[in-house]
Amino acid sequence: MACLASDPVPETPAKPDQPAEPGQPDQPADRAKPVKPDTAVTLTHQAITLRNTDPAAARELLGVALAEDIDYEPAWRWLAELVTDDAERRFCLDHAYALKADPATDRARRALRGVEPQAPPEARDVVEPPRPDPTDPAPKRRTKLKALVAAGIVVLVTLTGAGVWSAVSQATDTPVHVALVAGLTGRDPAAAAHLERGVRMGLDDVNADGGVNGHPVELLVYDDADQPDQAKRIAEEIVRENKALYVIGHGVTATSLAAAPIYRAAGIPAVTPSASGSSVTDGSDWYFRSMFGDRTQGDFLAVYAAEVLGVDKVVIVHDDHASGRSAQAAFADSYRRFGEVVATVPVTDDPRAVVDQVKALGTPVVLATEERNGVPLVKGLRDAGVDVPILGTATLGTPSFHDALGGATRDLHLATPMAHDSLSGPALRWAEDYQRRYGERPRWQAATAREALNVGLHVVTTHHIGLDETTIADDRERLRDGLAALKDKRNAFPALLGPLYFTANGSAQMPVSFVTSDGTRLVSAPVQLTSYEPPSPQALGAGLADGTVIAIGDRYLTRRQVVATGINLNEVRDLDTRDGTYFMDFFLWLKYTGPHTAADVQFVNAVEPDLRLGEPLRDVTGEDGTYRLYRVADRFKNGFEFRSFPFDHQHLKVVLQNRTRTADEVVYVTDKEVLDLPAEHHLRSGADAEATINDIPNWLATSARFFQRTVGSSDALGDGSAAGAAEGIYYSQYTGEVEIVRDTLPFLLKNLLPLLLLICVTYLSLFFRPADGAAPVSMGVTAILSTAVLLNNVTSQLPSVSYTVALEWGYYAFIMLAAGCVLIVMLRKRLVAMRHDEAERRLARASRVGYPVYLLAVLATYLVAFG
Repeated sequence: MACLASDPVPETPAKPDQPAEPGQPDQPADRAKPVKPDTAVTLTHQAITLRNTDPAAARELLGVALAEDIDYEPAWRWLAELVTDDAERRFCLDHAYALKADPATDRARRALRGVEPQAPPEARDVVEPPRPDPTDPAPKRRTKLKALVAAGIVVLVTLTGAGVWSAVSQATDTPVHVALVAGLTGRDPAAAAHLERGVRMGLDDVNADGGVNGHPVELLVYDDADQPDQAKRIAEEIVRENKALYVIGHGVTATSLAAAPIYRAAGIPAVTPSASGSSVTDGSDWYFRSMFGDRTQGDFLAVYAAEVLGVDKVVIVHDDHASGRSAQAAFADSYRRFGEVVATVPVTDDPRAVVDQVKALGTPVVLATEERNGVPLVKGLRDAGVDVPILGTATLGTPSFHDALGGATRDLHLATPMAHDSLSGPALRWAEDYQRRYGERPRWQAATAREALNVGLHVVTTHHIGLDETTIADDRERLRDGLAALKDKRNAFPALLGPLYFTANGSAQMPVSFVTSDGTRLVSAPVQLTSYEPPSPQALGAGLADGTVIAIGDRYLTRRQVVATGINLNEVRDLDTRDGTYFMDFFLWLKYTGPHTAADVQFVNAVEPDLRLGEPLRDVTGEDGTYRLYRVADRFKNGFEFRSFPFDHQHLKVVLQNRTRTADEVVYVTDKEVLDLPAEHHLRSGADAEATINDIPNWLATSARFFQRTVGSSDALGDGSAAGAAEGIYYSQYTGEVEIVRDTLPFLLKNLLPLLLLICVTYLSLFFRPADGAAPVSMGVTAILSTAVLLNNVTSQLPSVSYTVALEWGYYAFIMLAAGCVLIVMLRKRLVAMRHDEAERRLARASRVGYPVYLLAVLATYLVAFG
C-alpha cells in the first residue's frame, strides 16, 4: 500500500531480500516522501529508492550515510548489495556482520569464503588509513624492550616451525605395508575372521604407540577363499603391487603351498599363523609359522595318547584335503612307535557312514578335521554309544567347537596352542579386550595371527630396518634373516603365548597344550607334555631309564604336572606408597594329581623372605587327585608407577612359584572354579560375602585378575642337573592381581584448594593499575614461592622418583603463569612510563582474557590425558 503524506519515515529501512518490518511498508520510488538528507537513516532510504534507477547515485548516498554514522549496519548491508565486485561485497558484509550478527549476512559472507576483502570507493573515506611507522623520540630507552620482543618472536617462530615440521613429517611418513591373506569366505570363515581381528587389534596397538621406527603400519587384506588357484593369483598381485614388507598368511596348508614358490621367487617373507602342514615351511627359507607344525603336533598327540591315556590302538579320521592329510600322516608316523593305527578313514559327504565304520572298530579316535566336520562326527559317535577317548588336532581346540558339541564333551582331549586357563597376564588382558571388542572369546588363530604380526615388526624395530634408506627388496631380505636368527630361547621374541623362536625349518618352537572339558568349558588337562632339553648324556640316560623322559624320533618329551590354582581374596589394606608394600589376606587352594611337591610353593614378592604356606585348612586326597586349602595373611610388595599421579592405577600382586621344580616339571593354571565366577565376585571378600576386599582409604578396587606366567633366566645358574637347564632355568608363577585407582576427587579437593586460592589472588594482580606500586609484583612472587611449598607437600607422600609426575606439570604450569603475570605487570609499568597508554590498555585487556584461557587449556589437557 502506498505511503500517505502523513506517514512517518521508517527509522530502519528493510534489508535486501527481506520484507519490511510490520507497520513499515515499502515505499515505491514514485510515491516516496521527500526527506531531509541529514541522517544515516534518511540517506539510506534515499539510496534504496534510487537502487534500481540510478545505482551509482545510490552507492554515493550510502557512502555519505556511512560518513554520518560508520556503525549504521543497514547502510553497510545495502552497499554490499549494490557493489559489483566480490572483494568489495565481502568488505561490506564483514563490517555489517561485525555490527550485527545476522544469519542472512553470515550466509552471504560464507558464500564469499576465500575472497580477500577490499574497501569500495564509497567507503574509503570512512575507513581508517594505515598508520605510518612511529618515530621513536627516545630509541635508547626502548633498546631492551625491542630485544626482549625480538627474542620472544624468535622463540615463538622456532617452536611453531618445529611443531609444523613435526606435524608435516609425521603426516608424510611412508607407511609400512603388511599383507594379510586368509580364507575370509572359505571353509572356516569364523576362524579367518578371528585371524583378521587378531591382526587388526595388534595393528591398532602398534600405531597408537607411534608405529614402527616412526612409520605407521597399514594392513592390506586379501581373501583367497581357501582356494589354491585364488591364492596364487593373490600372491602374484602382492608381488606386482610391491608394497607389502611381508605377508601374514595363508590360512590353510593348501593355499600356503600354492603361494610359497611365488613369495620365494620374489623374496617376500611370509608367516602363516594357522597352516600347520610341515611342507609349508620345509620347502622354503622365506616361509615361517607362528604356531607348531604337524610334526610337532603329531609327536605330542602320539605320546599323550600312548603314555598319558594308555591307548595302544587308534583309528584316524581326517579331512580329505591337504591340511587333513598332512595332520593324519604326521600323527600316524609318530604313533606307530607306540601302538597300532587300526584304520585311516577320510571324511565323506555322509558322516553317518564314518560313524558306523568307527563304531565297528571300537578303538579310540583321533580326529584331524575342521570344525564343520568334527562337530557332527563327535555328536554322532556319542549318540551311537561310542564312549572311547576322542583326541583332536588344533583345528578343533577352540571354545566354539566345544560349545557346538552341547553335552557330547566327555572324554574329549584336544590339542591347542592356547589354553585359556593358563594365559599369562598380558595374554589374559588381551583376551579380555578381545571379548569386550567382539563379544566372544578369541580362538587361538587370533593369538597366533597377532604373534605373526608382532614378530615381523619386532625384527623391523630391533634390526633398524630403514625403509627410507634402502630398497624394499633389501628390507625384505634383512627381515627374513632377522626371523631366521630367532632360533633359541636366549634371543626369542616375547610373544603373547610365550617366547617365540623358530626351528631350523621355520616353524615355531612351542609346546602343544592339551585341553579337556569340565562340562562347561575347555580347561587344561591335568597332565601336560613339554620338550626336554637334556643337560647331559647322563641325565638323559637316567630319565629314559626311569620313564620320566620319552623319546620320539629326535625329540624328547617329559610329563609336566598341572596344578589348578585358585585365590579368593579376603582383604587388602595398609597400603604404603612410599615403599610399595601392602597387606593381603586370602584363601589359596591347589588341585593336582601326582607328587605333593606341587604344594611346596614360595611367595616371591612377600616382604618376609621365607613366607611359607603352613598347615592346610583342608587336605583331601582321592581318586581324582589332591585338594589343599590354605589361608595366607601377610605383607607383600610390588613396584609402583607414579607417572600419572594422582590419576594413577596401581597393581597389588601376590606371586607364588614352586621352590624346587621348574616350569618343565610343574605349571600353575587358573582353576575352573575361578573361571566360572563373574568378575565382580572377585571383589567380594571370601571371609565375608557382604564386604568388599578393599580396606584402603582414598583408593578404589576396580578389578582382580588371576593368571600364570613363566619367568627365569636363559642361563642355568650353575645348576646343570635341573630340568630344562640346557636353555636356562624357568619357573611357572601364579599371580593374583588387584587393580586399584586413587579416589581422585577428594584428593584434588583436599590438595588443590590452596592452589585454587592462589590462582584467584594472582588473577587479581592483573586488575591493579601500574601506578599502584609494587603490590602486583609481590603478589606474583608470593604465588610462585607458595606454589613451590604446596608442591613439595603434595609430592612428599611419593617415593623418590627420577621422573615428573602428572600433578607436578600442573603446578609448573601455574608457576609459569604467575611468572608471566609478574612480567606483564612490569611491562605495563614500562609502557605507562613511555606514555604508550593505549598499548598498556590493550596489554591489560589481553592478559585478563588470556589468564583464564591459559587455565582452561591446562585443564583441557588434563581432561584429554586422564579424563
